[in-house]
This record gives sequence, C-alpha cells and structure tokens, in this order.
Amino acid sequence: MNSQFKILALIALFAASILAVVDASAHRVTIANHCGGPTTLQVPGHGNYGAGTFTFNGDVRGAIAQACNDINGVGCTSVEFTLVDGTSSADITLIPPHKFNHPASFNLNNGQTGASCSNANCGPNNAFYKPTDYTAQRQVQGPNSQIYVQFC
Repeated sequence: MNSQFKILALIALFAASILAVVDASAHRVTIANHCGGPTTLQVPGHGNYGAGTFTFNGDVRGAIAQACNDINGVGCTSVEFTLVDGTSSADITLIPPHKFNHPASFNLNNGQTGASCSNANCGPNNAFYKPTDYTAQRQVQGPNSQIYVQFC
C-alpha cells in the first residue's frame, strides 16, 4: 500500500510539472530592419539575434533592439522592452549614449499600443530623452504579449 501511494504521488508530481510547462507563456518578437546594415536584438538570458521573428517561452526582460554597428546601441535609436505575463512594456530610447540615427517604431499586441520616432525631435511622448520621460513608455496587460519593431 505504501509503494502504491509513492507511485501515485510521483505521477501527480509529474503531471503537475507538465501542466506548469504547458501553462508557461510564449512571447513573439519581430524585428524588421528596412534601413539596411546590421540589426541586433539582445535578449538577456536568451542570447543575441538579428532581424526576424522569434518566439521565447517564458519572460523576456530587459531586451533591446537597434539597427546599427554597436551591439549595445551606442549612438543609435534603440527600442527597449519587457514581455511578461502581467504588465509588458516598451519604449524608444534616445537617452545618451543612444541617439537618433534611423526612424524606429514598435507596436505591442498587434497594434494595441505603440510609438514611433521619425526624427531626432520626436518628443518625450514618443521617445525617452532622459530617464524620467515616462510618457514615452507603452504598456499592455495579459499573458503571451508580443512586439513588432521596425527600423526605417
């Protein structure tokens, strides 16, 4: 009887772990670069990517994309974002050492919200120029959030 209880407990634990994996969110990231030249998408804990569409299982925190030669976006218009179950957010950053070099835009969750910056003076409502330009940040709620980023 004791061994049957252990087997049932193991089966229940195994089933719970499968449900936890199945229940994990997936976040789609699409980066389009129409400017030509290199594109870098850095996703902490997942690696570096170029332009394209990628699906990440689990949270995407502190990602940054840019269309320039510097992997950290120095001297470039960059888009920063976090995609999680709950509140996901994104923004265009021109906070030094970033600066405008190409138009950039993004939308979250198939256009639910987004921003664009087509020139160096696109304003604090569309891009961060200093760390307190919070009107440039866009947010969405819910699981399985996604982002589309376009340069040029």
